[in-house]
Amino acid sequence: MTALVDIARAVHTVLATSNIIKDSLGTPPRLYDHAPEDPVFPYLSYGAMRQQDVGGDESPLQSHQMTLHLWSRYSGRSEILSLVEQVKTVLSDDADFQTALNTRNLVSLSFLYTDILRAPDGRTHHGLLRLSILTDQ
Repeated sequence: MTALVDIARAVHTVLATSNIIKDSLGTPPRLYDHAPEDPVFPYLSYGAMRQQDVGGDESPLQSHQMTLHLWSRYSGRSEILSLVEQVKTVLSDDADFQTALNTRNLVSLSFLYTDILRAPDGRTHHGLLRLSILTDQ
């Protein structure tokens, strides 16, 4: 399996098995590679991924970045802000993430940025999280 597949699977596993996420996004949680045409809100969709070799001769390190999109139709921003914090909390548990990652060693996991936007339809709030994961073999 490629490293990107391992990372995507680990992120999904950690989110899908979290009671915090299930409380907010349903059971099973609404986690989509491609959201349905008429989705139930709120939900999370997976976005772009990037991988880069950042190691040296003696230390094979890979940097992975993944964008997560959160969507809410709640009238204010409180729901999207809460969802962003919940996802950050759940993914920040290094032990859970390492267990889900299983074939690679987690060196670090951090969030590069978070954006909260109003979608072009004027009703939907859109939260973006850029996740950065460093692994070695």
